[in-house]
This record gives sequence, structure tokens and C-alpha cells, in this order.
Amino acid sequence: MREYRKYSKEECLSYLEEYLSSSFNQSQFEREKGLKRTTIQRWLRIFGLEDKPSPVMSKKLSQTEQELHDQIYELEKKIKSLEAELKRSNMARDAYDCMIDLAEKTYNIPVRKNSDAK
Repeated sequence: MREYRKYSKEECLSYLEEYLSSSFNQSQFEREKGLKRTTIQRWLRIFGLEDKPSPVMSKKLSQTEQELHDQIYELEKKIKSLEAELKRSNMARDAYDCMIDLAEKTYNIPVRKNSDAK
């Protein structure tokens, strides 16, 4: 029977940050770190991050095209990370609302401020 290791969110993001700054491709990085095959690809999808551009495509572009491509890549990466951050903050907001609803229902104490009061 195969054992699976559960990685925390911080560990996953740490591995992803290390992978994105390294010169290794996904399979090389996974072998180097002892991760299972397609782990990096799955984590990139889960956290909404964009993978590194392939070196083959980079060689076909001129210098100005390459600079534009790099800028677009960085902006797309930033958009993906901001979307992931927004998703996490929306989930946190929903969790807080649920906690307040449960507290009000359980203890019969109005926690939310009445905005209609004058």
C-alpha cells in the first residue's frame, strides 16, 4: 500500500516559489525534491499560478518581442495570484459571516450592527 504525504499550504507555496525561480522543468524539480509525478502541475492549478514559459518559445522571439512576452507573462502571473488572493479573502469573509450567524442563532445575541438605526 502506498503512503501519501499531506503537504500544508505553506509547504506547497514554498515548493512552488522554489520551482518557479529554479532552472529545472517540472519533472526534474519533482525528482530532485522527491515529489510525486504531476504534483507541481496540480499545485499550480490549485493555487491559480501560471507555469514558467518554455525555453523553446523564448528562443524564437526577438529581443523586444521577448521583453513584451516577459511583461505579459509577469502581468498574467500577477493577475492569477490576485485572483487566488481574492478567492481566499471571499472564502474567509463567508466563513466569518457564517460564524456570526451561528453565534447570533446559538446565543440569541445580535452581533451585527443595525445600520437602519438613527
